[in-house]
Amino acid sequence: MQIAIVDDIKTEQDYLAAGISQFCREHNLTCAFSFFTSGEAFLQNGKYDYDLTFLDIFMAGMNGMETGQAIRQHNKDCLIIFTTTSADFAVSSYRIRAFDYLVKPYTYSRLYETLDLCYAKLSSFSSYISLKANRLNLKVMCRDIIYADYGNHYVQIHTDNEILRSKMYFDELTELLKPYPQFLYCNRNCVVNMDKIVGMDKLGFQMENGECLPVKATSNKNLRQIYADYIFEKLNGVE
Repeated sequence: MQIAIVDDIKTEQDYLAAGISQFCREHNLTCAFSFFTSGEAFLQNGKYDYDLTFLDIFMAGMNGMETGQAIRQHNKDCLIIFTTTSADFAVSSYRIRAFDYLVKPYTYSRLYETLDLCYAKLSSFSSYISLKANRLNLKVMCRDIIYADYGNHYVQIHTDNEILRSKMYFDELTELLKPYPQFLYCNRNCVVNMDKIVGMDKLGFQMENGECLPVKATSNKNLRQIYADYIFEKLNGVE
């Protein structure tokens, strides 16, 4: 899960991140955090595709409500959870479709309830694959995968936050990803998430993490067409 925490107090950031990390360990989930100390810093980052965004309401400058409204202009699906010392804004929070409202100080059991509901909500429209990595059985959200490749008997799953290595055959991975149309076999032992592509040239796919994934010259035209068709169908809501 991609998670943003916007709070101007570091101890509050750390407490929340620790609770979320514990929940993810208990559910064998991977998570990646982005921390911001103000609404302005979050917006300047320019990234809005988080699964969960935790917003403190009382911050200097742009407050949490204003930040939440800005997020909604770019992302209608992100689950927004407000964290604050007052319950006074609870009703107002639902005007921007807040998922939950945590009043500080909150316990881990209260946070767990929220995260459990978030997980159920995300699972209803988010796909994942299950594999063993780092001696753990993990669920990896498909939306977190940038690309995957193979080397030295290990499949390597490249995400925004880390590289997960799993001892399995590459064919086993492609079978796991087969139900999901965003994954494209682009080169020998390499599959790319087309949702993470920002461009394509004669050398290959330019990924949002700055990497370029090469493709064979003989396959370039065909892959370019597959990618163009996928984007067209996605933009036009074709299943």
